[in-house]
Amino acid sequence: MSTHDPRQVIEDLRNHLAMHDRRLSFLFGAGTSSAVNIAPAPPVGEKTKHVPLIPGIDGLTEFCRKAVSDLGKDQTNAWDTLVSQCKKDGRPANVEDLLSKVRMKIDAIGEGETLVGLDQDRLIGLENTICATIAKIVNPAEKTIPKRTPHDEFASWVKKVNRTVPMEVFTTNYDLLFEAAYETARVPVFDGFVGTHRPFFYPECLDDEDLLPKANWIRLWKLHGSVNWVLENGPTGKRIIRSVPTESGELILPSHRKYDESRKQPYVGYIDRLSRILNSEHALLITCGYSFSDEHINAILYGALDNRNTANIIALQFENLKEEDDLVEAAVRRSNLTVIGPNGGVISGMWGPWQLSQPVDNKTCSFMDTAFDSNGLPEDKGSPAAVSVDLMGRMRIGDFNWFCRFLNSMGADVQ
Repeated sequence: MSTHDPRQVIEDLRNHLAMHDRRLSFLFGAGTSSAVNIAPAPPVGEKTKHVPLIPGIDGLTEFCRKAVSDLGKDQTNAWDTLVSQCKKDGRPANVEDLLSKVRMKIDAIGEGETLVGLDQDRLIGLENTICATIAKIVNPAEKTIPKRTPHDEFASWVKKVNRTVPMEVFTTNYDLLFEAAYETARVPVFDGFVGTHRPFFYPECLDDEDLLPKANWIRLWKLHGSVNWVLENGPTGKRIIRSVPTESGELILPSHRKYDESRKQPYVGYIDRLSRILNSEHALLITCGYSFSDEHINAILYGALDNRNTANIIALQFENLKEEDDLVEAAVRRSNLTVIGPNGGVISGMWGPWQLSQPVDNKTCSFMDTAFDSNGLPEDKGSPAAVSVDLMGRMRIGDFNWFCRFLNSMGADVQ
């Protein structure tokens, strides 16, 4: 089996990030929000536990399951039936898949009919309960948010970067952690909404570069909606505005449901934007916290890689990888898809575990120790004994916390 030298991989990533004139984009998934740790300080001698401020998709699914079970036996049975249907379809039966199923049944049901044991009104109630539960979980009380989050570290790095091409950040998260971090760091952000009283979504700007702010602004595109989007009746009909976080969660989670034109605009506009960016010359997209479980987004990513060989995606993964994983197999077929996991990765279409060509030394530890947890033992200055020459270890940068530390460790290299 071939192996990959993590030092070379990390140096290549640093070089990519330091190219100020290359179109650079990020795709951040649920793992970036769940990276925020609110566990109390451990007793002396014990390791810090991890309690996410906002749970990942599995945690959200469990919260929604409990909320639905409180509605009654019929709703509980409906949930279980929907889970079975998702699994038969080969879907993981998380809350996004389940909500899509609910919405499709609401569209399909007729007057006096029942589906999964529920009539139309109770199906709509089920949908509302799921959305409201998600909205509550992803909008934690401000006092529970740590004073410093990895999002703040990312915003600090963005603030330092001197780029000639605008940086675009796509996220599937509904929370406001990135928005808060940018404001704290005084980083100007544009998200497709315009106006000063009740900012409304303006889809025309996503297709016209002349309408978009230039390189000193961050462009933030929330692919799955946001907890602070509201659908309202405006002077010319329904429109989506950005307001304060809502309890209903009416505009989070896209699904296969066919919305009216005003309701589907952001999702369609942002997905088109992602495709356009990836299909531009020498585009680079770095993903973190994204598990490649969204088939619609994956189709955009893989399609761009297949259609334009100058486009590149670097997928930073939190969980260990296996050769039979769908993502690993996809990367083996595409030399322009790099996958970096804790235990190994796919580089130029080749799968392999990490193995240093030489131990981390004093010259390279400044950036290597942040990105890679070497098994080699540090030199004991009080002992003449030889240090460990174990060349194995684990890559850390699939964890959003470590990735943001890695970005800020680059210092002047990104100028």
